[in-house]
Amino acid sequence: MPEALSRWFAPKMTVQPGVGGFILGDWGPGLEWKTLIEVWETNRHLRLVETRDRVLTSSPVQEPLEPCRLVEDFHLEAQGGMTVLRLVHSGFGASTGWDHEYEGTRGGWAVCFLRLKHGLEQHRNDATHNLILPALCYGNDCAQVFEKIQSAVPSPWRILFQADSHLCWLVSDPNGSIFTVSVQPSSFGAVAYVEMLLFAHSDREAAAIEKEWRDRLAQLFPAPEGGRRVESFNS
Repeated sequence: MPEALSRWFAPKMTVQPGVGGFILGDWGPGLEWKTLIEVWETNRHLRLVETRDRVLTSSPVQEPLEPCRLVEDFHLEAQGGMTVLRLVHSGFGASTGWDHEYEGTRGGWAVCFLRLKHGLEQHRNDATHNLILPALCYGNDCAQVFEKIQSAVPSPWRILFQADSHLCWLVSDPNGSIFTVSVQPSSFGAVAYVEMLLFAHSDREAAAIEKEWRDRLAQLFPAPEGGRRVESFNS
């Protein structure tokens, strides 16, 4: 199960199955998301719960939130020869600090399910590299970050999903891979996350693409003296 989840969700997954167990999605330092399993009905219903009191971020600046109990209900059903997955994610706080967290979560799930569907339908038997590169974008607002990264994407590509804090596109070369950019505002500018779902690549090819993007982000968003550079995290 962890291996299947890491093909479309977080690069590193840990699962302790059954009621009372947990699921941990790990995108790197500051981005560890642990939820407890409250309902476990095989092939029917999974409920995950957590209490969150801070923004999940790679930023060195921690942002506290009004503590809230968040609930994720995943429902599976067969319909016309297909499997329908329905998610209800509830419990978000009413304070203004939760506004961006809510919008970011809503867009994030849309991208995750797009990655899941594309991977299952087009690349079920292909090797998959799930990579993420965070970048601290000093002095840039979210709109500037999107503009700079989008201008650096090699052609040809096609936008699959776009929202206030997410941009997801399909890159024909290499091999119909999916690239996603998500951006969080921060007190120093913004934090960007470039996620790459690479299909049918060797480890060497994936490492070369990762290095190319790491160097590209460092050029687009140079760190001030004493600032943190771009770090990578992958499966």
